[in-house]
Amino acid sequence: MSTCSRCGNTVEFRYVNGRCIPLHLYGASCIGEGNSRANDYSGYKTSDKSTCFCTTCPECGDEVFFIRHNNGSVWINPPLGPPWYKHACFDEPTSSTSKSSIASSYKIKFSETESGIESNLIIGIVKSTYVDYFKTHTDLVLETGKSERIELKIKNNAGFLLGKLCVFDKESKTIWPIEEPTYIFELYESPKEARELINCPECNIKLNPKNLNKHLRRQHGRS
Repeated sequence: MSTCSRCGNTVEFRYVNGRCIPLHLYGASCIGEGNSRANDYSGYKTSDKSTCFCTTCPECGDEVFFIRHNNGSVWINPPLGPPWYKHACFDEPTSSTSKSSIASSYKIKFSETESGIESNLIIGIVKSTYVDYFKTHTDLVLETGKSERIELKIKNNAGFLLGKLCVFDKESKTIWPIEEPTYIFELYESPKEARELINCPECNIKLNPKNLNKHLRRQHGRS
């Protein structure tokens, strides 16, 4: 459960007329109840404890993804896409023939076809956030393994996503913490930005045209 960035009381986030609104539980109000201990997520913050990277399994030597988040950790078999099967060396499946996955653990739905899995879902750790002074938007970096980082601009104050394992849906342009799927945030795009940005031909994220070549070199190894 999240807390109000102004007073520190418990809140739930709901979408009202397309806006993500924090609603105080039990009718409580934070007006006039300033709490200096509450974190308003203002400015730039980074997470040192949470991480997502590709490595080798210390038990069998296979390639795996290691994810540390919310004081826990999980080892995932590549590729890092749905259903995100947990690595057998560090997992105890319910039966000898079944493999557990993050998708089943958190009841994440994804599409499958005869040719395989088709999904726009990406999971990763939010490594940094920058909350705009007026709380209208949040810039964040999503770490998805193998040195891949996705930069997103999110509507409203999404600072509490810092350090959390999140799901990013490229098709619906939304992101949410995997353990709190009801807290959905939409990507922020002004009309001017929507006209000027272009899609990366490799991963389809939106970029300023002047940054495309740099992105292709760093993220996709193009020369």
